[in-house]
Amino acid sequence: MAEDDMMSILKKRGILYPSFEIYSGVGGFCDYGPLGAALKNNIMNLWRKYYVDREGFYEIESPTIMPRETLKASGHVDNFTDPMTKCSECKDVYRADHIIEETIHRDVEGLPDEKLTEIIEENNIVCSSCGGKLEDVKSYNLMFKTSIGVSGKKIGFMRPETAQGIFIAFKRISRFYKDKLPFGIVQLGKSYRNELSPRQGVIRLREFTQAEAEIFVDPNDK
Repeated sequence: MAEDDMMSILKKRGILYPSFEIYSGVGGFCDYGPLGAALKNNIMNLWRKYYVDREGFYEIESPTIMPRETLKASGHVDNFTDPMTKCSECKDVYRADHIIEETIHRDVEGLPDEKLTEIIEENNIVCSSCGGKLEDVKSYNLMFKTSIGVSGKKIGFMRPETAQGIFIAFKRISRFYKDKLPFGIVQLGKSYRNELSPRQGVIRLREFTQAEAEIFVDPNDK
């Protein structure tokens, strides 16, 4: 079934709608309708039933806005990126590895920006909208940036994944467990990624619900 046909069915049946559609919409966001919200809640409840009730994990809840220092230490500030290229004419933006794969059907995931630029030039890959020349590939950070407090001096980001809240709280939670390993922690909540090329439906959303489970073990007693 084509993606457009699937989205039409989801909208008609009250499962999923494009967000802000009366204002022309914004890519990467969706609303769950009455049936969609019920289905999503059922899935989350089943997930909790397995990890919390059956496996004995403990659930925590941490903020969705995180200070820059936290995400700098985790590597997200420097490395949570996608390769981006922009049309020099119409300014449309593309994820470089995707437009290469779609044009010449070559897997280039993980290659450095310089190599991706070279491949684009060698294969004369151009803007799919206007045929314009694509600019050099640059790494683009996927996190939504914000400021914490009215002064604007404290930089923060919307969390790109739920795992970091678990890792940051490890010391506190370890004390809760009386420093006994192994133990498991779960978190279920919103994450945010400023995707270069979000798609219809729930693929590559800019705001989404993410379920994370982490098990901490003694490396000498696995």
